[in-house]
Amino acid sequence: MSTNHHHHTSRHRGNGRDDCWTESETETLVNSWGDRYVQLNRGNLRQNDWSDVAAAVNATRDRSKPPRSDVQCKNRIDTLKKKYKLEKSKPEPSKWPLFHRMDELIGAGNGSKKAVVRGAVESISKPNPKPNASLKLKGGLGMGIERVESLDWGNGETAYAELARAIGRIGEVYERMEGLKQEEMMKMEKERMEFTKEVEVRRMNMFVESQVEIEKMKWEKVKKKKKRLSGADSLSSGKKPQR
Repeated sequence: MSTNHHHHTSRHRGNGRDDCWTESETETLVNSWGDRYVQLNRGNLRQNDWSDVAAAVNATRDRSKPPRSDVQCKNRIDTLKKKYKLEKSKPEPSKWPLFHRMDELIGAGNGSKKAVVRGAVESISKPNPKPNASLKLKGGLGMGIERVESLDWGNGETAYAELARAIGRIGEVYERMEGLKQEEMMKMEKERMEFTKEVEVRRMNMFVESQVEIEKMKWEKVKKKKKRLSGADSLSSGKKPQR
């Protein structure tokens, strides 16, 4: 099997890929393997993990072709790792489409980045005006930063895997907090508009009522005036002329 594998992986050693694997299959393979690889703290995948990886690849594979086996998937990953190391050793930036993804997964971290990353995490946490608010949310900022501080930086790959998850949690918390803030602002704006509308309605009612009262008063004056004039006319008409 090792001889066949050597022949299989060396047919296109110049470009690091096997023509039998399409780009889509390879991308699915790397993502499926990478997710499990990170979940296992960058440890070796177990037999059932490789079976799941093969199933994910076969789900996107042409059904007219034979399915990929877990062994084929593992061999393909080994080939991609060699391709990554080759690309990494080149002085110029790699143009390999999967380079950055492989670099995230198997790139060697070093302790000198610890302060930079921790500083970035701390700077993310500082703008929060209500630090207690994040603690009310599941997986709050406190949990993320605590996790960063407790990382074992001796194991670069494991530490950076945990760090990536911690920063991911921080991002999720901020996204939820921004959502809550937007909802609160919309609620306050709605209440303000309702209050303004209520005040305007009351003002209009008061204006209409005052106009009605004014018209009533005017009408009462007119009625009294007519009444006085009518009384005066009746008195003048009842007098007899003197001889």
